[in-house]
Amino acid sequence: MTSLILIEAGPAGPSPDLPAQIATWLDSWPIPFTSLEEAEAFLGHETWTRTLVRRGDGWHPTWDRTTIIDSVSELATTAYWEQRSRITCPTLLVQGEHGTMRPEEPSMMLTHRPRTQPVRVPDAAHDVHLDQPTRLHEAIAAFLRD
Repeated sequence: MTSLILIEAGPAGPSPDLPAQIATWLDSWPIPFTSLEEAEAFLGHETWTRTLVRRGDGWHPTWDRTTIIDSVSELATTAYWEQRSRITCPTLLVQGEHGTMRPEEPSMMLTHRPRTQPVRVPDAAHDVHLDQPTRLHEAIAAFLRD
């Protein structure tokens, strides 16, 4: 591996409340959505509406709630600092200004791996690629040029 790019991701763990938080968020969705416009207004991005499917009573997600929650269960119980310490390639760490990484995690990542280049993208939350795609592209392009 010649380089690694992390976007709103780090080794922090454990986060025992994560599955319940995601379940609560998913359960808050007003399913079915009556229109794609309603879905976009609720979800915040048109991109999210592309995963919806129209049924007789409205628009539904195509994902399975249990699968989504199960997929984050390991993150809720495991920290990956040891694995991260074995990474030797240059790393770009992209954070949204209003992202979900723990406040201390990026500085801890820099302490443990000085070859990590941090970038904080203004006006972006966890979905940096949706909130600020141009700024994300610019950050990645600059990293890959260096």
